[in-house]
Amino acid sequence: MLHNFFAAPDFLALLRFWDRVRAASGVAVWDGDFAIVPAELLPNLIVAAWSPVPVYRYVGRECADRFGADPTGLPVLETLGGAYGRYIRTLGDEVIERRAPIFSASVLEVGDEVTVTGRLFAPFAAAPAAAPSMVMSVQLFSRAAFKPNAVGRSGFVNENQRLLIAGVPEVCARLDEARRYHHLARFVSARPQASEWDDVARHLASGALVALTPFRDDDG
Repeated sequence: MLHNFFAAPDFLALLRFWDRVRAASGVAVWDGDFAIVPAELLPNLIVAAWSPVPVYRYVGRECADRFGADPTGLPVLETLGGAYGRYIRTLGDEVIERRAPIFSASVLEVGDEVTVTGRLFAPFAAAPAAAPSMVMSVQLFSRAAFKPNAVGRSGFVNENQRLLIAGVPEVCARLDEARRYHHLARFVSARPQASEWDDVARHLASGALVALTPFRDDDG
């Protein structure tokens, strides 16, 4: 399930990449060279220049298909619109402010259709001494009959989880082990050990993930 951080390897891969390019100053530094980005991330990757106005700089193949067109070069908020744009704006702003990755799980609604989404946002700076100004994100969706901008026009966003990723790189090892236990629990769901392994997975993730206040759309 996407709402379990350790259930999706792409999220952990982005977190490891972010940690690998961190400078002594603590900020993750990336100059826009996609050759150093793990290839497995590219289909579901979105990169946006966040300051002063969020603009799409790269949209992976799976994400572009979801949009129905490649929005690279377009303003993020205008492309998404409405509640969805406001939700993404608060998430990106908080990532830039906290200078650390944040995971978010939400349910998007348009009419009678719903889709479950999970996304990891990570901040990057252009130089070691600079402040973060770019957001790289991996975004995964369950199947849905509507495009993301349909949420902005007439839908709703229900964010049920927003987690600050703390304690890197130790977190990577703990979450990797948590994902392994979670994977094992899926295959022995009929056995007593399954609940025990799920408990271990939750324990390994606790403390590594700091709960933040979820998005509430006061303008909707």
